[in-house]
Amino acid sequence: MPIRPSIPRLSTLLRKKPFSMPSPGPPLSPYILVDEETSPVYDSKHFYPAKPGEVLANRYQALIKVGWGVSSTVWLAPYRHVEEPERVLALKIVNSNASAAGHEREVEEHISTANESHHGRSLIRTLLDSFEIKGPGGSYSCLVYPPMREPLSMYQRRFVDRKMPLPLLKTYIRALLTGLEYLHHECRVVHTDLKLENIMVTFEDPTVLADFIDTQLEKPMAFKIDSTGRPVYQSCNDFGPLKGLRSVPQLVDFGLATRLEEDDDWGVWPIQPDHYRAPEVVLGIGWQMSTDIWNFGVLLWDLLEGKELFQHIYDQNGRYDAKLHIAELIVLLGPPPLEIIQRYQCMREYAWPEPVRREDDRVCETAEEYFCGPFFGTDGHFLYEDLIPERGLDDTVPFLQGEEREAFLDLVRGMLVWHPYARKTAGELARHPFLQSK
Repeated sequence: MPIRPSIPRLSTLLRKKPFSMPSPGPPLSPYILVDEETSPVYDSKHFYPAKPGEVLANRYQALIKVGWGVSSTVWLAPYRHVEEPERVLALKIVNSNASAAGHEREVEEHISTANESHHGRSLIRTLLDSFEIKGPGGSYSCLVYPPMREPLSMYQRRFVDRKMPLPLLKTYIRALLTGLEYLHHECRVVHTDLKLENIMVTFEDPTVLADFIDTQLEKPMAFKIDSTGRPVYQSCNDFGPLKGLRSVPQLVDFGLATRLEEDDDWGVWPIQPDHYRAPEVVLGIGWQMSTDIWNFGVLLWDLLEGKELFQHIYDQNGRYDAKLHIAELIVLLGPPPLEIIQRYQCMREYAWPEPVRREDDRVCETAEEYFCGPFFGTDGHFLYEDLIPERGLDDTVPFLQGEEREAFLDLVRGMLVWHPYARKTAGELARHPFLQSK
């Protein structure tokens, strides 16, 4: 895939003079776990042994490690071309055993080209280039993106008590809903993994990135050599104090996204982070784009208050408990409508096309088995009524008062609805009065 002409040409991302080769940083103890090593599923042989200064695919120079995950590392990398100044991009190097890398690339290429004139496209971080490299563990997929400042979870910490100004939050929410409208309507893609870590903000000023790179080159990354001989560098991703509030939020990370190309296409397998999981996923009755709407609705509490909406969804051992989750849904939304109960009863024994392995390694063939049902009796009553807490949706919004509070509750009542068809679309929600400038 050739590099796209849409690579940002912000002035400080362009350099006529190549970056100097980074000096070796201070060594770390081989007994300290660094970044990706802290993952319980870490296996050194699957990670590419990238080093600062290394040139990949004859055009990208790995410079500073700014992120990592269970199956990848992310580097700031100047794009080198003999006829052009260098442009700093973000390079994601995916593990050699990451089977979803091809899926992620395919989905992101589709998102990049579905409708380039739609306003929502600019609110989704899109793929600029992709290529394969060879290494000790085989073949590694590399994905290239515009550089971003940081995830929203980190951006919040730059404000007193992690509370962003309400007018700014409203602008962000409206923008993200516009991005979801593009994703759902134009691309027919369900993100399935919306959380603060998968919303990133752009640089508010081009000098932020330039200053960060200059500082990091003067103070190289600490590193260690693990037991297999692979170098592991300590990532640096703090770009410093804000220089303004001009950052734009973008949806990122489509590794778990799903395309539903037809109106009658449904997903059935378990998706979403525990806290944001929609009822239709837990009950195994099938999900579509509106599942993202539920997910985003729950996320609004994290954005506005910095706290999660659902307080008790884990058992005493810290494991997700769907019974506790449904009990919280009932107290906040009331009991599920008859149609949802009937569909649940019909699909309780529906076997997935392929079994799914849970975190405890148990292989499950149905949602009922995966989430440890049953949850409702044949007459529709909840089997664990003693677990239902005492509070209502109105009690969860102490951070707003008066008309703002009522408008916010009206907004989320269009999102947090038992029946997927009853939820409003992202485009409709973006036009809600709560989100409009006064």
